[in-house]
Amino acid sequence: MRKLFFVAFVFLVSCAEQEGTQQLTPLPAKLGASVEVSGGTITGNVREGGLHEYLGIPYAAPPVGDRRWQPPGLVIAWEGARDAVKRGLPCLQPGSLSEFYDRPYTETSEDCLTLNVWTRAGSVAQGLPVMVWIHGGALVMGSGLDYDGAPLTGRGVVLVTINYRLGPFGFFAHPELSAENPAGASGNQGFRDQIAALQWVKDNIAAFGGNPDNVTIFGESAGSWSVSVMQASPMARGLFHKAIGQSGARFIPIPDLKTSRWDLPSAESWGETLAQKFTGKDDANLADLRAVDAQAIMDIYSADPVILNNFDSLTIEDGEVLPQEVNAIFAAGAQADVPVLIGSNADEATTFDPAVLNPSSADFDYGEMLKNQVKAMLPGANERVFDFYPPTTEAGQQSWVEFSTDAMFTQPMRLWADYMEHVSSPAYLYWWEWRPVIDGSDQYGAFHAAEIPYVFGDLGMFDIEPSADELAFSDLMMTIWTNFAKTGNPSVADIIDWPAYATTRPSTAVLGKELSVRQGIRSERVAIITAAYDAHRSP
Repeated sequence: MRKLFFVAFVFLVSCAEQEGTQQLTPLPAKLGASVEVSGGTITGNVREGGLHEYLGIPYAAPPVGDRRWQPPGLVIAWEGARDAVKRGLPCLQPGSLSEFYDRPYTETSEDCLTLNVWTRAGSVAQGLPVMVWIHGGALVMGSGLDYDGAPLTGRGVVLVTINYRLGPFGFFAHPELSAENPAGASGNQGFRDQIAALQWVKDNIAAFGGNPDNVTIFGESAGSWSVSVMQASPMARGLFHKAIGQSGARFIPIPDLKTSRWDLPSAESWGETLAQKFTGKDDANLADLRAVDAQAIMDIYSADPVILNNFDSLTIEDGEVLPQEVNAIFAAGAQADVPVLIGSNADEATTFDPAVLNPSSADFDYGEMLKNQVKAMLPGANERVFDFYPPTTEAGQQSWVEFSTDAMFTQPMRLWADYMEHVSSPAYLYWWEWRPVIDGSDQYGAFHAAEIPYVFGDLGMFDIEPSADELAFSDLMMTIWTNFAKTGNPSVADIIDWPAYATTRPSTAVLGKELSVRQGIRSERVAIITAAYDAHRSP
């Protein structure tokens, strides 16, 4: 047998030599500290365990000067090798709106369009699944630098985190800005940044051992809003192949660029109001606005609670990023036809409770607060809503928490799952019940963002006590999330067989002390909230 193999080998080599070339397959290039990307060469960090990290990589031109409020421009090339060993500065933003979620930054910048890549690929040909994290923070706060890619990449994926413009720099429409755009659109700059980052991933991620044809976008809160916008936007089509939404979707009535509707001013008219405040001029033009110092704009924006907390004005139907409302695009089945893993937490609003945000204040009348909350959020609601959320003295606080949880998070995630029936790809819906132990207590329950530390394998994010149970649960959640990124199915063999969601059988995976599958969690409440939103849109 050995002799036959040797004869065959000599024959093949002889034939190759007769052709004048020896046909040898080159070895895949090994991933190193230096990588060629759009703009030039970057040099990152090589860590123990085969981890490579490349930080602060520009994916677009700095949005400063005349580029302020413009769509993201192409990366400006640099000479030589650029250090990619330090994360880029967070985008300019106000201070934290909540002590519980406070992530203070020593420095922020208007020049902030950078991303970070973590990979353990051994070669550029490995083709690992890619996960792109879009951070939350109500579209006014946060940064990609808050997240560590080391644990997740140990599960066989490449992780990317991004910065995008926030608040008055990322979501600002104005008639003169619309006139600058050939499509006549303005606003939604932060979403355009996200799309530009995804285009960068498509163009460059193979150099990090990632597969540009297997990209999963995921995000929480405003990051999840963003995921729903990416799935709705024709501009993001083909840039991702799976989507994970954690506690948030943009199915609420949103402003139109030019026309007032549903008691909402047009985005351009709201922009003119902001322009007056930012410049102090009644007839402020775009040149005036671009001449104002960036920090001065942010200071004015942050000082006015009416402006700062007007989060619903930050996503608009601009005619280009969003040719229709997100809700209308999904209702028509015109969203990207990709598998989704979506869900929310059982006690989202406990950390929004005024008693938590302002513990030194006087007692709160939760019954009255609840009535005002319903009126503000659901002007189309009828009195039946209070059958589920009684505004009584005894039940008022719990009713306020549950209504806020359901209106902002439970309902949109269920609606997202319902809308996936209009396309062929599956939806996997979860309900998070795991209660983190912080300072010896689980008093906040399954609060807003409680799942993030477990998904990223970073229990220090909320100072969660790293008990054996907590670590084991985090290990399982990382497996579920990366299984979905790899295959489009979050099931884990011998642990959970996760059925796809259907409106006729609304299967929901309960992620808690015990994993189970339940049907139609809080269905009656969701139906009432959805009907109220629909009534608000009616003429």
